[in-house]
Amino acid sequence: SAISISKFMQSELKKEAGLSSTVEYIDIDKTRFNRKIKKGKMRAKYNIGKKDPVFLYVGRISPHKGIHLLIKSFNIVLKEFPNAKLIIAGKETFDKYSNVLKKLANKSVIFTGFVDDKDLPYYYADCDIYTTATLWEGYDMPAVEAQACGKPVVAYNLASHPEVVKKGILVK
Repeated sequence: SAISISKFMQSELKKEAGLSSTVEYIDIDKTRFNRKIKKGKMRAKYNIGKKDPVFLYVGRISPHKGIHLLIKSFNIVLKEFPNAKLIIAGKETFDKYSNVLKKLANKSVIFTGFVDDKDLPYYYADCDIYTTATLWEGYDMPAVEAQACGKPVVAYNLASHPEVVKKGILVK
């Protein structure tokens, strides 16, 4: 018997391989990801003001994650909120793509590189909105973690996001 991590993946498995499966969602550690995490650590590390709006993305830096779309969208946000920051926390996996992203970005975009798992809760605690522009996602674990920390999520209305995003906005 096969197991899928979302209804979306269950559908993909059936469509692509003809296999039936049951859905078992991935549990997160709610002792680590919750609304009680102390705030301020990440903002201090990157010298971000207490009132500056912070958008956060966590994940690999690869083309299907749509980070180029995220940066372009964030540049529109900056017109209305010039003090906003976008933190992109993740390991660079494609050098050419990373170079393209750095050319699209300005000083309001912070690339952290790989973030140790033990530090992730502090990133969620200090962001105002978790955002992703991924173009395909079997199960968006960072979106689930962010929501557990009380943060709204902005994501495309595709793949597993309709199942995963309970607090936030799904964008066409």
